Amino acid sequence: MRYQSNRPKRQFLAGVKCKQCGEIDKIVQIEIFEPVPDEYIECVSCGYTERRPTPEDLPLIQQQNAEEDNIVQVVKFKP
Repeated sequence: MRYQSNRPKRQFLAGVKCKQCGEIDKIVQIEIFEPVPDEYIECVSCGYTERRPTPEDLPLIQQQNAEEDNIVQVVKFKP
């Protein structure tokens, strides 16, 4: 049987840019196991955190993205 630690698992994400400070390679993915399993990302430079969407939130997010993709805009160039 493999030993399973209860400490948070931390893994740096290469090439990921922080949404708040714009630093690259400063984002770490953190997975916790106790008291409730959870997963989120955190910037080690500025402290910005973001959680993954829950399965209940995912259909709403997908609908919003689909509506944004269907927007048609007109771009006018000056001669």
